[in-house]
This record gives sequence, C-alpha cells and structure tokens, in this order.
Amino acid sequence: MKPTKLISGLSLLALATASQADVTVNITGATAFRAAALLAIKARFAASGQPFKYAHDQAAGNLNTAAPGATRAIFIGTFPGVSGTTTIRCCFTGSVEGIRAVAGVSDPTPPTYYQPSLLDSVTAVATTGGELASQGTTGAATAVSDIAFSDVGKSVTPYASVSLQPASPACGVVVFTMLTNEGSTVTNVTSQQFRALLGSGFQPLSMFTGNAADTTNVFVTGRNDGSGTRTAYLAESGFGVSKVVKQYVTNQSTSTALTTIQLVPAGGLNTPSLPGQNAANASNVWGQDVAGNGGYSSGSTLRTDMGKTGASVTVLDENGDDAFGAPVRADLVTFLSVNDAATARGNGAVFCAFNGVKLDGVAASGSSLTVADKAKVTNGAYTAWSYQQMYRRNALTSGDAVTVYNGIKADIPNNLAAAGIALGDMAVGRPSDGGTVAP
Repeated sequence: MKPTKLISGLSLLALATASQADVTVNITGATAFRAAALLAIKARFAASGQPFKYAHDQAAGNLNTAAPGATRAIFIGTFPGVSGTTTIRCCFTGSVEGIRAVAGVSDPTPPTYYQPSLLDSVTAVATTGGELASQGTTGAATAVSDIAFSDVGKSVTPYASVSLQPASPACGVVVFTMLTNEGSTVTNVTSQQFRALLGSGFQPLSMFTGNAADTTNVFVTGRNDGSGTRTAYLAESGFGVSKVVKQYVTNQSTSTALTTIQLVPAGGLNTPSLPGQNAANASNVWGQDVAGNGGYSSGSTLRTDMGKTGASVTVLDENGDDAFGAPVRADLVTFLSVNDAATARGNGAVFCAFNGVKLDGVAASGSSLTVADKAKVTNGAYTAWSYQQMYRRNALTSGDAVTVYNGIKADIPNNLAAAGIALGDMAVGRPSDGGTVAP
C-alpha cells in the first residue's frame, strides 16, 4: 500500500471513530427544578427506544414519580441525535451555585458527579431503563459542569457579567408558595411582612393574625445564598437579592417536632460546633458570611423541617446562647417551590396565601397545581413565580453537548411536574426577577 493510501485510510478511520465518539454532559443548578430536569432527561433516553440505565441517590422508583427528588443522578445510553453512548450526570446544588459552576469562576463548593463505573453491575432496560438506587455520594467526584438550571436569571447573581449560552435560556416557569410549619396559625404572608421577617429574624404572631393576644413569635427560615429559591424570594418580596438577612435553621428535632433552632452563625457553625450544625449552611456566594445570612443548603432538608411542630422550641442566637431563657412556641415561615411545599404539606406543613392569593388546589391535596391554580399564575393574579433558565457553558456553541441541551430543553414542557408551567401557557410575563407582572 502506498503511503498516501495508508494515510487516507487512517484518516477515514479517525473520522469514523469521531462520528461514534461517546459524550458526557454534566448538569447542575436548581434543586427546585430538578424534578422536571430529571423527568425530561429520562424521557429523552426512553425516546431512543434503546436500552439505557441510570442511578440516583433516592429510593428505588424515585425517577418514576411525578416529582423525583434526586440530588445526584447518572444516565447512560443512546440519546436521540447523538451517535455513540451518551452519559448525562446530574448534581443539583442550587441555582446560583449552578451558574457559578458553568461560568467557570472560582468555586469553593463545586458539584460532584457520579462515575460511570457505578452502573457496571446494572442491566440496561429498553424504554424504562435499568435502575440503581440509594447511592448517596458513592464515587462522586468534581468535574467541569456543562449545563445549569436556575430559578433566576444570571443578572441577579454575582456572575451577571459572565457570558453564557444561549441568548434565550428560559425553558419554563417555576412556581413558589409561602409555607408555614405544622401547627402554625399563619394563613397569609404579604411582601411587607416577609421583608420585616427577613430584616429582623422574627416578628410577633399578632402581625400576621391581627390579634393582640398572639404574643408568640414567627421566625423566618430559608435557603443559603447559593439557592435560586432564596434569590427569587428576595427579589419577589422587594427585599433585595444581595442584602443581608437574618434566618433561622433547625439544629435539632425529632421526627415530628422541632426542638432547637438557631440564627445561622457565620460559617454555619460555632466553635466548638453545636449538635446539628452544618457548615454547608453558610453564606458562600455574595461574600457576606455573617450571622443570620446563611440558610439551608438543601431544599429537601428545609421541607422536612417544615413538616414538624414548634410548640416547645429552644431558640439560640448566633453565639449558641438561649435567646429567650426557656423553650418557646416557634412558628416558621419560608418560601419554597410548589414541588417541595407539596411534599412538606404531606408531612403537616401548611400552604399560606401570598399577598392574599393562595394556590388552593395544591394547598389542599395532591402534588400538582390544579387548573385553577395555574390560571392564577398564567393570568397574573399570583406573582410568586420566576422563569426557569437553562444555561450552558459559553464555549458550548455546537456539537453533541448542544444536541443534548436542545433535546432536554425541548422535553421540559412535557415534564414540568408539580412546580412548573410551560412558557406557552403564560398570558403574562415579567421583565426580570421580581419585576412587574403584566400581559
């Protein structure tokens, strides 16, 4: 064989190999939107008609539910439009942290993704997929993030100036609700009341009931500043997305009752640390790690605590001292996605109206917005919502990763689960997070 023919043959082989190259795409970001993201990813693999397999950190069957709650997941199989094997890995850490990850800036808490070897023992199944469940953090390691879901636009984060793709990242609407814990008598929270709570940490119950005899306190709780849910409620209430708040988190509780809550200390814990404290609750995005400005690092942990009573609670200040000298009644108020709130409601938490408007259908039962609930959002009566954004690294402008991005985004409207509304269903819009809602 002549050298030129040999070179030509090798070139053809290289091209053939490239056309069948495997692709791995890493997805991070919003915990409030992970249900829709996971369902859309699974639907795309199933649409290929080819066998695939997946693993996650929840109980078996979790990704078959209407609102799966996996924080980490991995899928391996054939993705429509992509040659070879496609691996999609997910680690949902929070919207703002997700934007930080795909922006490629310094990240003190980068997402960690499952390794493909985790699925070596799983038998691939066509359409429904072979499943490996309850993996926790097994084998997870850091890697470059390609796609991030966010409950808010990057313009209201510290990474507003970073270039990301695409120009129009919105893929749906995520709906939130005010929520109070089991046993609380709070039924409505206004923007003004929420601002007062965020600024001071607690307010008398009488402020919410109008009854002067209600002298116990209502405490505000919520997410840390890596969360899009937090950014959404700071924007929606008019408090200001980068302002310092005073939030409480649960340190100790039983399966049904809160026993100790604390104004989040700087760094998330005291020295020496107290039982139940968590360094992950610290503020780590805006450079404002001061007492009270932290919050829950996980929406799933927050929703669990909201399903507990607060009849006798020791309230600690940021130093770990008893703020009231004895256990007191403590009602909690927070702002969560409908998806997380419906789970909390199943454990006893109570949906509140926001500025006098309530999602009555999902507040009463079920895990999804009813037709009447959706109408309140789509027609403008209910404003606790934001656009769900789907960003990708600025360098990803073509290729298989973009095909994966487009495929998932296209399937989002069919897999919005409990907390979402399709963009095409909205009769109103808003120019920015917290902006005026109008036709």
